[in-house]
Amino acid sequence: MCIRDRSIKIDGTGQFLIPGLMDSHVHVSNMPGVNNSAKAVALEKKFLQQQPRSYLYFGVTQLLDPSQSEQAIVTFNQSEQKPDLFHCGAAPILGGYPTVWSDEATTLKNKRYLILEQNINITLPKNYDITQHTPEAVVARMAEEGAICVKVFIEDGFGHNNDWPLISKQLLQRVRAAATKHGLMMMAHANAFDMQQIAIASDVDLIAHGMWNWLDFNRQPAIPKDIRILLDEIINKGMIFQPTFSVMDGLKNITINDTMADPLYKKVVSTNALNWYQSKAGQWFKEIVLGDYDNMPLEKIHQNQDRKIFQGEKVVQYLKENGLPMVLASDTPSAPLYVSQPGYSTYKELQHLFKAGLNYKEVLAAATINNAKAFGLDDKYGTVEPGKVANLLLLNQNPLLTIDAYNAIDKVIVKGIAINRESLAVKSVSYTHLT
Repeated sequence: MCIRDRSIKIDGTGQFLIPGLMDSHVHVSNMPGVNNSAKAVALEKKFLQQQPRSYLYFGVTQLLDPSQSEQAIVTFNQSEQKPDLFHCGAAPILGGYPTVWSDEATTLKNKRYLILEQNINITLPKNYDITQHTPEAVVARMAEEGAICVKVFIEDGFGHNNDWPLISKQLLQRVRAAATKHGLMMMAHANAFDMQQIAIASDVDLIAHGMWNWLDFNRQPAIPKDIRILLDEIINKGMIFQPTFSVMDGLKNITINDTMADPLYKKVVSTNALNWYQSKAGQWFKEIVLGDYDNMPLEKIHQNQDRKIFQGEKVVQYLKENGLPMVLASDTPSAPLYVSQPGYSTYKELQHLFKAGLNYKEVLAAATINNAKAFGLDDKYGTVEPGKVANLLLLNQNPLLTIDAYNAIDKVIVKGIAINRESLAVKSVSYTHLT
């Protein structure tokens, strides 16, 4: 391990030393739940300063951001106390998810990794070089800029929408070839049965999201045959599968006020942010979520959400029982969800993996060695052994006996520097060097 100062030692008698956790699906660019109001912008500045420490508070010492903003990466890495941050390059198409909410001019200006068809039927801005937006050029640029994977979006809509443009089969094939050429993994955003069919047919390495939408098979008590066949393909190909339970949990919990009363939530959310989230202005996305359900009774909304959560759990159980290793991935935040907070959502994702049927050993592996192996980082992370980066956790409880161990962190060790956990909470500072 990489030790800073061998003259200082910690007595861990009666405690448990494990590798630091990895969350392989986060977004560090924005504060969850903000809008363009002056108050929200001021809160976001403070949030971005605290964000790296919030992940550390919950024992997360490695992160992967699959849709990074270059400036967000710089801001995150300016923090003295921070997890190690890796990133993918996200390659949307014009008008498809997630550019569907932006006009063409904004998308063309801001999306450096935008992939365009050569025969695109729009007037491009002056000096816009379309040759820099082929799959080959985009993926090459990602590799040059340090990405470890390329992310494509296979999404035709949420809620009542199902007509968003999809990336073509031909472009997917070219992305696949370019990713292979440059040694990058290929990740696909896909959360529904039909979208995951496309992802698997395109030979992606990783499916980013659980399958909570079964389409015509919704409401069935067991996994239908057609879905089992698809899941068997995932297993046989040894693909990486991110359950991301926190997505659906977050959409449900935003309609339940209990989350903001959770003492753990308050460890990483400032009083000012909490007050804003509870204000009418801060509840804006909650109103959108409720509106997407045509303002049906809350009980009915929760029944709908619980069904999708159940379906996601059944898929994970099937994959796990048939030998596919799970990885910890929270998608923090998947939307403007104030309930989805750095580190806090990772901890909740761990709990949901356990609830879905992973045993204690499988949960620990999902959060450590499985993620490290999945992303080719196991030479440096994922286990406690000489020669690896000294990103470690000292726990007061045994993670092989209780899921509560992940909230019994005594010290977070980052590159050989031990940090008392409580010093990482909002508004706290202090750390010590250790052997």
